[in-house]
Amino acid sequence: MHDDEIKPFIGQPVRVTLADGRILAGTLHAHGDQGHGHIHYAVVSDPIKMGGEPVVEMLHGGDQITDIVDASDDPAAVE
Repeated sequence: MHDDEIKPFIGQPVRVTLADGRILAGTLHAHGDQGHGHIHYAVVSDPIKMGGEPVVEMLHGGDQITDIVDASDDPAAVE
């Protein structure tokens, strides 16, 4: 997907389908391109263990994302 398509979802709970078929649920964050020529995105989910650290999946560029949908109605996607 293009950054312009992803931008409206930044800071929101989402379900993201990746190019490799995995589906992630969590809050979408974005970090500048830092000279790489692409934006880094992170999907942040609740910790696996109570009191643990949030789970973060870093994505290097929007081309890894094939679909993104609002997941504000999914408690598992809300950070």
